[in-house]
Amino acid sequence: MRQPRRVPWSSKAELGQLYELLFSPVANDGSRTAALSRMSVYVSSPSCPAFIHLLHALVSALALPYPPPLHLAQSHRMVYAMALIRFVNGMVDPLQTGGFARPISHLAAELNLPPGLVALRHRATHEDLPPLPHLHRALQDAVAYLHAYSFVPLLNHGAEEGWGRRERSETLVGRWKKVMKERVRMRDVSTENASGRAVKRLRREFDGEDLEDAIEAIVRVGLVPVARKKRPAKKATAPPADALLVWTPLLTHLMDLHESTPSVLAETLTSALLETAPRFRQMDDDERKELASYRWTLGTWLLHFWRGGDLGVPEDAKRDILVRLARELVHGDDVLKRVYGLLDGAGLGQLQALLPDHREEEEEEELEGLEIGDGELEVEVDADAALEKMQANLDALQDKLRRNVGPTKEGATNGQDIPGWNKAEEWHPCPIGMWA
Repeated sequence: MRQPRRVPWSSKAELGQLYELLFSPVANDGSRTAALSRMSVYVSSPSCPAFIHLLHALVSALALPYPPPLHLAQSHRMVYAMALIRFVNGMVDPLQTGGFARPISHLAAELNLPPGLVALRHRATHEDLPPLPHLHRALQDAVAYLHAYSFVPLLNHGAEEGWGRRERSETLVGRWKKVMKERVRMRDVSTENASGRAVKRLRREFDGEDLEDAIEAIVRVGLVPVARKKRPAKKATAPPADALLVWTPLLTHLMDLHESTPSVLAETLTSALLETAPRFRQMDDDERKELASYRWTLGTWLLHFWRGGDLGVPEDAKRDILVRLARELVHGDDVLKRVYGLLDGAGLGQLQALLPDHREEEEEEELEGLEIGDGELEVEVDADAALEKMQANLDALQDKLRRNVGPTKEGATNGQDIPGWNKAEEWHPCPIGMWA
């Protein structure tokens, strides 16, 4: 039996309060200061997760005034660089389990860490400190990474839940999928044959499952077909008819058992959409298409439940979901923008003016932070004119020195004139510490 894991917070609700203080749309400097105070208590506990330590360091650094006064710019660069180094090292160190050290870039790729953060970490450690704007943006990206890959999964899954229950739910979902796909293929509606009795048994087994575990398993391993050709097309805005026949009976059964099923289902679909955002991944064209197809399938299910019916999403849950989606639109996620537009077209129109045009911004993540300079815009100058000006300044300086310094005579200075010094009779070079 898996032993329970201790955590520094008293309940999932308390962890949710910390999330709201940091990532709520109305979060401000005051709420983030309160979050830092709470995290300071958490990090003093031996049972505190490692990502809370990293998040505390990042938020503390970002709490400094930006842009800083000129006399504090260098100290801010040092603080930002140290926070970034600790973040990358803290993420990859647990993966150094072999007898030989593996490259940090390889370990970071396994964790889907943005390559730009790894490059900046290397530069801050072994070279000159990167420019302040690049370091500030890197810390923001690091906080966004912890939000998507650590905080949101922990908040959704619950710290006290065991993996065994989740695996059991996934097994039940797999069995349900196999039985119902066969019944849909054969157009079987009987309840007294073997498949009908299997459906009844599975429903009874789902009665004893935790609702969040069951919904999580349905969303993660059930709703999206493995084969891309069975998923909704790009122009489709609803799940396939066969998929509805497979999953609607189970979701309706869970709805009869738990009134909160629509809210939990919509929240889980939203979390899955946000956690699989492509901005944290490095992918080729095939992987990008596969991920877009997977996420659009999740989006069609969210649209289906959004439109109402027995499994319609309540209005209060709709507001929360729209807020979560709107907060992520700034990253230029095409799938997310399309889903949001179908959920709230009027709201998207109002937000459109506030969103950056990502089509004109092609970010080179691997080279980000490796520019030479202080991040200011370089001005194009005439190299020949600059060289002529430098030569003129040099000639003027040499002429001034010739006028101010008179000719020297050999032997004009006698070593006896300076107390404590004697002129050597002869001298020739030799290594330091060796007698001639």
